[in-house]
Amino acid sequence: MGAEKITLSVIKADVGGWVGHSTCHPEMMALAREHVQKAVDRGFLIDGQVLNVGDDAELIMTHERGENDTEVHKFAWDTFMELTALAKKLKLYGAGQDMLADAFSGNVKGMGPGVAEMVFAERKSEPILIFMADKTSPGAWNLPLFRIFGDPFNTIGLVIDPNMHRGFRFRVLDVVEHKEWILSCPEDMYDLLVLVGATGRYVIENIYRKKDNEVAAAASSQRLGLIAGRYVGKDDPVMIVRCQSGFPAVGEALEPFAFPHLVEGWMRGSHHGPLMPCAFKDAIPSRFDGPPRVICAGYQLTDGKLLGPMDMFADVSFDECRKEANRVANYMRRHGPFEPHRLGLHEMEYTTMPQVMAFIFEKSAIPRRSDLEDQLKERYPHLRELRVVDPGIKDLDSIQKTVAREAAYYLEEITPKGASIGLSGGKTLYHLINYLEPERLTGLKLYPLTMTPILTMPGLTANALVGMMSTKYPDATAFILPSMPVDSKEEYEKRLTANPDLLKIYQDIWNAEIMVLGIGYLTGPLPGFRALASQELGLTAQDLAAKGVVGEINHTPIDANGEPLTDSQDPELAALTRRVIGVGALDLRERAAQADRYVVAVAGGLEKTEAIRACLKGRYFNVLITDAYVVEAILHGD
Repeated sequence: MGAEKITLSVIKADVGGWVGHSTCHPEMMALAREHVQKAVDRGFLIDGQVLNVGDDAELIMTHERGENDTEVHKFAWDTFMELTALAKKLKLYGAGQDMLADAFSGNVKGMGPGVAEMVFAERKSEPILIFMADKTSPGAWNLPLFRIFGDPFNTIGLVIDPNMHRGFRFRVLDVVEHKEWILSCPEDMYDLLVLVGATGRYVIENIYRKKDNEVAAAASSQRLGLIAGRYVGKDDPVMIVRCQSGFPAVGEALEPFAFPHLVEGWMRGSHHGPLMPCAFKDAIPSRFDGPPRVICAGYQLTDGKLLGPMDMFADVSFDECRKEANRVANYMRRHGPFEPHRLGLHEMEYTTMPQVMAFIFEKSAIPRRSDLEDQLKERYPHLRELRVVDPGIKDLDSIQKTVAREAAYYLEEITPKGASIGLSGGKTLYHLINYLEPERLTGLKLYPLTMTPILTMPGLTANALVGMMSTKYPDATAFILPSMPVDSKEEYEKRLTANPDLLKIYQDIWNAEIMVLGIGYLTGPLPGFRALASQELGLTAQDLAAKGVVGEINHTPIDANGEPLTDSQDPELAALTRRVIGVGALDLRERAAQADRYVVAVAGGLEKTEAIRACLKGRYFNVLITDAYVVEAILHGD
């Protein structure tokens, strides 16, 4: 398949147990395999297999349709519904218990079944491990995933393999408040452990290699009780891990399971017990409906075909772990209805967490507010993308850093090799550049979006940020515009005609594929236009506000209706705007309307609310990255 992307989807559901919650009936497994084989035969799937762990049926499928594909998820849903019908006919226990909706609605996530998916280009050799657990919850993967991808005492490749040495990024979900974080190891290791050590609330869903953002692992994160609002069964998670050649070796990925760590689940999903790695044939939990089990199916992917499965935990070297799991099970069972065997009544409450969370919010956490994203995008449909982070505290510096970190991740996602990027100035963009991963982006062409000659402006000019970003990417080509003693943009451009090479650079700025902008406001440190107004005419923030200015974008003053004040009847504003050199507001609006351009605004803090609101009305960008406080203020104020 070469460089073509393949999708590996593992979708599971408990649709009926035989006997009780012990295992799946052979007729159900046969029916599921028949459905999958027909899908392969007609070309809908490249390949597919069906396994089970305990009473969970697991559909393992390869295809080229991408993650969250409606047709693939509908196929899984329909298969599980037919298995449910058979389970009811056979009077199996808990028939259809994971099917929490009456009808399919486009995606099985949130409807009961567990899902782990990833998209990647198949390597020359593509070893894959698929872990499937029964009688436990998605948090069961937190400890092994941390050890596999963050613990050098488990994974020596983190120390000696140059392709892994930079570490991995962990995407962590708060399954209660539906927030997410991106935390990097090794630098955010302690912050990561604050979250993922609370396995009932925070779960690792994805892991990416920092070197190139290549997906390394994907895990299901569905919590049935939270979806249904009541206990309807265990969550029984699945997980995919890619191995070898820049990822942990197969043995490194299996090693954490040699320790039968305690997980929540077991009887009625209400107890802690040891996670026992076992062979396929032993995945029949029956003692107190447990203890929790995990199996591992090993595959080599060959042009999308699943060569396997290899029963990885059938290895006798896991016998001691199984013995230890039984000893731990005996110990835990002796507690009966007492904690720590039984889960605590207030397991989701962490009385000392707020202080620690405040530190993580400030330093490294990036929870998203999808509800606010949807509301603001509905209000401003011209936005191609909107990312709203929840910093947790209202300190401006912390908000700017959190917004900047999210923007850095976004820029890494959208920037292709050899892209041309234009930068405006400001503190938020300074933090953004600091958060970019060194050497991650290649072949860049970097341009300043403005070069207004301001003598008193702080050093975070567009030229300065272009130079700063070029030091992070040694193979980048950085273009700096010279300062000239001129009185207008027109005079500046006329002077450039004497130097055709410099003129060409100046003209290329307007064609940058990605433009990254800050948004200036009237109070606080002097942004570009305010600095120019102070330098040239001695105007204060109050003076500018009296003239109708509420903010600025790339040194262009904006009024409350989102219109640029470039043709103002005010003689002082007219004199100032003639001196602004760079991509003007109307140019930004034109480029933001083009489907092949990214015009990204990065700004946060309640102090900037009116300026951001005005720029939204002016449609000067098609991507906005900001914070929840600003968005709430805009929504309530419009």
